[in-house]
Amino acid sequence: MLNFEKIEKNRINGYKTYYDYTRAFGCDVSVLNAYLWRNEFNIKFAIFDDTLIKAYFNSDDSVWGYCMPTGKNVKSALGAIFDDAKERGDKPSIVMLTNEQRAALEELYPNKFDYVRSPENQDYIYFSEDLATLAGKKYHAKRNHIAKFFRTYPESHFETIDNSNAVDAMTVVTEWCKENNINPDLYEEVNVIKEALSLREEHNMQGAVLYVEQNPVAMTLGSEISPLVFDIGFEKALREYDGVYAVINNSFAKTLTKYKYINREEDMGIEGLRKSKLSYKPCIILDRFNAEIREDD
Repeated sequence: MLNFEKIEKNRINGYKTYYDYTRAFGCDVSVLNAYLWRNEFNIKFAIFDDTLIKAYFNSDDSVWGYCMPTGKNVKSALGAIFDDAKERGDKPSIVMLTNEQRAALEELYPNKFDYVRSPENQDYIYFSEDLATLAGKKYHAKRNHIAKFFRTYPESHFETIDNSNAVDAMTVVTEWCKENNINPDLYEEVNVIKEALSLREEHNMQGAVLYVEQNPVAMTLGSEISPLVFDIGFEKALREYDGVYAVINNSFAKTLTKYKYINREEDMGIEGLRKSKLSYKPCIILDRFNAEIREDD
């Protein structure tokens, strides 16, 4: 079997070297994301023939899905995936494929797989200028919502995250849990955000906190996917402050204009989240597909 292991912090930068970030748009290519969510989604990596293989495991240590290998010898690594699945007594599922990856897999193995679209895992990607300026008729309602917030809360202000206010970002997360009747001690994302904040300087993460008077009411945090794309990994806000999500989104986007695109990740199949992401008019919806070997193979 392939030697899959959960990623260690000291291997994040090494694993990055296997990815081609000149063509990367999706949050799935962020090794930092994989590290942060390694426990929640049981993410593991293996290296085979100078090629990196990422996989998602079930709680019984069976493989839920292998990702498309990345590196110098993709076909060789795919062969290793097929062998690994066979040794585990299963057929391999190649998951989280982009259209480009699906085409590459089909070229290597014509008619071997059936492809099923996975809409809950598609990334919503926007022009950073659109989110920063909210210009034009299509964003009229957003601008009104933001203007109403500042009329209602004239003492509000926005700060980028540094060592002095990172604790305020966690305060927002804790208060958000209370607002949504979530036990923060049992909610893994709380630990993920806490760890992300601890790695902020080491991995050049950027974020912000929004305040009403001196009370932190929203936070956001993310990292660079490539020189073209910034990934918003976390965004929490207290809904008692009407318009707060629109304000933190717009205010943070104004700090990211050196990037052409902002990736706001997937909707996880949540209808309200899907509508919200669509309301910001994505320029790209990065489709995902899962590939299953056909029954006659």
